[in-house]
Amino acid sequence: MGAGARFLAVTQTYVGRSVLRVEDEPLLRGAGRYLDDLKLAGTQHLAVVRSPLAHARVLSVDSSEAEAAPGVSLVLTGADLAGMIAPPKPRQDRRIPPRPLLATDVVRMVGDPVAVVVADDPARARDAADLVFVDYEPLEVVSDPETALDRPPIYPEYGDNVAFDRSHGSKDDVDACDAAIVVEGVVQHPRVVPAPLEPRGALATWQDDDLTLYLGTQAPALMADELAWVLDLPKDRIRIIVPDMGGAFGSKFDLAEEELLVVEAARRAGTPVKWVETRREHFMAIGHGRAQRHAYKAAADADGRLLGLWIESLVDMGARKRYIAGPPYTPRIGTGNYAVPTYSWRQYGVFTNRAPQGIYRGAGRPEATLTVERIMDRIAGAAGIDPAEVRRRNFVTEFPYESPGGAVFDSGDYHRALDVLLEAADYDGLRARQAELRDQGRLPGIGLCAYVEATAFERFGRAIVDADASGRVRVRVGTLDHGQGHRTTFAQIAADILGLDPADIVVSQGDTTDIPFGFGTSGSRSVAHGGGAVQGGASVVADKVARIVAHLLEADPADIVLARGRVDVAGAPGSGMSWAEAAAAAHDPDRLPPGEEPGLSVDHRFDSGGITFPFGMHLAVVDVDADTGIVALEQVWAVDDCGVVVNPMLAAGQRHGGLAQGLGQALTEEVLYDEDGNLVTSTFLDYLLPSATQVPAFELLGTVTPSSQNPLGAKGVAESGAIGLPPAIVNAVVDALAPLGVNHLDLPLRPERVWRAMQR
Repeated sequence: MGAGARFLAVTQTYVGRSVLRVEDEPLLRGAGRYLDDLKLAGTQHLAVVRSPLAHARVLSVDSSEAEAAPGVSLVLTGADLAGMIAPPKPRQDRRIPPRPLLATDVVRMVGDPVAVVVADDPARARDAADLVFVDYEPLEVVSDPETALDRPPIYPEYGDNVAFDRSHGSKDDVDACDAAIVVEGVVQHPRVVPAPLEPRGALATWQDDDLTLYLGTQAPALMADELAWVLDLPKDRIRIIVPDMGGAFGSKFDLAEEELLVVEAARRAGTPVKWVETRREHFMAIGHGRAQRHAYKAAADADGRLLGLWIESLVDMGARKRYIAGPPYTPRIGTGNYAVPTYSWRQYGVFTNRAPQGIYRGAGRPEATLTVERIMDRIAGAAGIDPAEVRRRNFVTEFPYESPGGAVFDSGDYHRALDVLLEAADYDGLRARQAELRDQGRLPGIGLCAYVEATAFERFGRAIVDADASGRVRVRVGTLDHGQGHRTTFAQIAADILGLDPADIVVSQGDTTDIPFGFGTSGSRSVAHGGGAVQGGASVVADKVARIVAHLLEADPADIVLARGRVDVAGAPGSGMSWAEAAAAAHDPDRLPPGEEPGLSVDHRFDSGGITFPFGMHLAVVDVDADTGIVALEQVWAVDDCGVVVNPMLAAGQRHGGLAQGLGQALTEEVLYDEDGNLVTSTFLDYLLPSATQVPAFELLGTVTPSSQNPLGAKGVAESGAIGLPPAIVNAVVDALAPLGVNHLDLPLRPERVWRAMQR
């Protein structure tokens, strides 16, 4: 029950049940309405002219041929939009270079927007865009973050290519440890692309000075805030509507240049303007994930217990700053699930002539986990101790726990999760079978990963819960469902409180006229914050219903039960009235208790206790082909603890998706640039996503350790697979190749990379 509810707790419960998604029926019928399905009368289409060079001075832009092309109504260049910049706002205390919507003097990455063309047909717009002639003067390219500090600055006003530099302690702290075991190394975290099913898109239309923007975004209210700043408009003159959306994985959380260009083009053209990102544009211009290199040094005693840890992180920020969530959190949870007496770190970012660093599923936590989990296996090998036992000896045991990085873990039981994993996988049996296969000349491997991650950032949630006089219940939330199933999940939460069926509750989202608030959906925050707000708001409504019905029945509000669509006195089924009758009474001033206001509506603002820290243990079994280096992922067990689970079926779907992305990151996915800053992996022929034949049947298990940060006891789960599986796979492959003297491999584990390590 939410705080303040005084009526008797109901026995009916939907939280914890695998209720079927209400979202699926229209999607399965092909009746979904995605951005490119939207058609407004008179809509014109925008194409972006992009730089083919990674770093060059723009000498001139000639758009005369494009302007004369058939169907073209508008061409904009940097000169037309001088002074317009995209968020974030420049700051004096940080190096946040301005992001002009169109380059005016210098382009700093392949794909940098230089001009836009608006025409009456998408193909005509693209053809006309090819007619815009831009004269470039090539400049020196900073293509490698490793050497960025030795190259001329891509922003001369800064004097160097440092984007940020922060640290805590020094490497000397680890050197001072009285250690029997010292391991050092480097872990590379390659760039990866979010690659949702549906790329980005926007459709803008103006009515006088009022803007309506149909936008594929994870956070419509935040985008309205940013638009208000860019356009210098009151926020109430901006309406953002989010149609059905085919995934995001973090890539649709900030306001990009292209989306602002659509808005400005629509204003100048006087017609609706639409832009839909091509897949090649997505590869070139979207914020890429990961892009870190970690150098580490770790000290342990002879029993494998950690004494000290130093990690130096180099972050490739690309050509500009977008909304950055990942890098700052990497050092905060850099010690993972482990109690480390001495922890020091440095993290610095550099500008390069590449696409910007952005949000991608996990955002900072996968990087921290992969590094510390490679370290744990290195220590296990040096100590001659089984990797599972080394982890057990180092686990944090008391909660809440303040990590050396400054994060406060709300709850956990790491030993129990490990026990569940080892028993389910028959770990001893796997090791025995591995020995048999090695005797046969095979290269089998077993890899473990323990992870802890941070979810539910920003701590605040908000929901409006109301019931009209007919009893129809509507819940409005500030999160944004783009595949997760929020309409089902939030309806389950409200249904438990109100004693209704989830089918009786309508959940609304994604229209800032209706819901002008909310931080949106990111960082696995939706159930903890959005669900917490729904629970709290529904509790206030239910409490009011109980007071009103108790008044009408001359009963004690504490004896009122809301269940199965009725409001009755406890122990006397049928003694009260239906939910619809109770709702009608709540809207009738003549039937209310003294001092009670008519209506059933509450705008509930939920303040959680802070960030939640789900955790888990993953195990991967691989077989490496001795002749080719091909890695076959044979079995995966995943034990995830995300606190109380509202809908196990939907949580399992999130876990499956994360595991598939983790598999891709481990085995095939990597963004590559050449020395001139050209994007080498610009299609799915070059950038390889895992196919169905590479994805094994995942064995999903779990433990439940409720969070203390919200009444539901919930934590996030959507990113667990992308965090926990890559280290398990890497550790498994290194374990397979250990007889050959291999003690480290970097992602992705493509056959050539594995084969070369075997030859060495």
